[in-house]
Amino acid sequence: MRLSTNQTYALVLDGLQTNLGDMVRYSEQVSTGRRINRPSDDPTGAALSLGFERRIADIERSAQAARSGRDTADGAAGVLQEVSSLVSQVRALMIQGMNGTLDPQSREAISSEVALLREQLVTLGNTRQGNRYLFAGSKTDTRPFADGPDGRVNYFGDNVQQEIRIGPGVGIPINVSGQSLFMLDQGSGPSLSGFTGLAFGASASEGEGSENVTVRHDATDLSGLAGSGIASVAGGANDTLIGPANLVVDTTAGTIQMGSGTPVPIPAVGSENYTDLVVESETGAKLHLDLTLWNGADVAGPVSGDGSVSIDGVNFQTIDFSLPEIRLENPETGSVLNVNVANVTRAGDELIQFSGDVSLFDVLDAVAADLANSENYTSDEISKRLGMNLDELDRHHDNVLSGLGVLGSRSSRLSDAANRLDSLEINVQSQLSTVRDTDLAEAVLALQRSEQVLQLSQAVGSRLIQTSLLNFL
Repeated sequence: MRLSTNQTYALVLDGLQTNLGDMVRYSEQVSTGRRINRPSDDPTGAALSLGFERRIADIERSAQAARSGRDTADGAAGVLQEVSSLVSQVRALMIQGMNGTLDPQSREAISSEVALLREQLVTLGNTRQGNRYLFAGSKTDTRPFADGPDGRVNYFGDNVQQEIRIGPGVGIPINVSGQSLFMLDQGSGPSLSGFTGLAFGASASEGEGSENVTVRHDATDLSGLAGSGIASVAGGANDTLIGPANLVVDTTAGTIQMGSGTPVPIPAVGSENYTDLVVESETGAKLHLDLTLWNGADVAGPVSGDGSVSIDGVNFQTIDFSLPEIRLENPETGSVLNVNVANVTRAGDELIQFSGDVSLFDVLDAVAADLANSENYTSDEISKRLGMNLDELDRHHDNVLSGLGVLGSRSSRLSDAANRLDSLEINVQSQLSTVRDTDLAEAVLALQRSEQVLQLSQAVGSRLIQTSLLNFL
């Protein structure tokens, strides 16, 4: 078959273009390190590469989320370590405050310290990492703890757990809500200090947190001492006796005794105590006696005090020892108490705690108030009230330590997940490299070979193009 000049030119050009294309392709592979630079290079391999790239992107996002979640969990755990230390400080101060030898000024100083720790606890509860509150549940842009109108700390977050997705259908929680740490409801029924003799009735009581029940002394009856000249000071305004008792004036022993209480020496005529002598029963009930008109004779007779009881400090109900129980309601808090007054012997404030329902903030508020002692409690009463709050403080400390353990476990799990995802990413990267990347040594040799072929093609082509019909003739 005879080839025309045009056909020769076309064949030479086609060969040159093919060889030049091979050289350009291998040059691109050498410069990029990839065998597939466009879908047309290997349609099947290109599809596989895209799949691997999507998977690597998903793995990187999950690994980053795991690291971010671990940082959040570690940050919250660090705060809880500070909270644990703070609660331990409060406990030590409470034990110190229960010491009966402390004077009021020392207790007031401890109260101030507890109040400062309470403010520090609120600050720790409102800790932020970046622009996210750590203990607000899912409401990370909401300040979780703040004082309400009643002065008590309220929680404005929720109890929802945030999860980090580390794979399809696989999530790890990264937070512990402030409610579960500082306000966990573990109600086990109400309890009271009981130093007035007040007790719970047979009917159930309902409420949350803590309440103060006031047993008030209303009147003193000394009619059993008629004719002795002994009278009440200020009409019995400072007395605390509730119910009946027996008073004995023994001139031979030179003492006055109420019930089985400690006998009190009869003061000298004209002394300060002679016009205001305090006698106390075995239960701590007190009478203030004025001996100015006492006839100096021995006396033995009954005395009694009338009283009333209230849970809100406003609405008082008369103590009737014939009633099996008295129902008390606090309209502000919704608490309902059914109390038995049969054994009430003295006035005072009873601390009622719905055990397990008192928040950690309320515990610190109550401790500070008891130590400040604005209600003039006795050392014994302060110790009993602090003892009740000590149980609640220990309960909350256990919850804080439990939350710390949970966060530590989650941090470890998130760290393991991040490491596992990093290993998985390396594996997928290897698979992607197998499909997409080129063998540089092979690509360089192919480039050199295509360059040599191109040079040879150019040389041969130039010889063929020079051949013409005139040269042939």
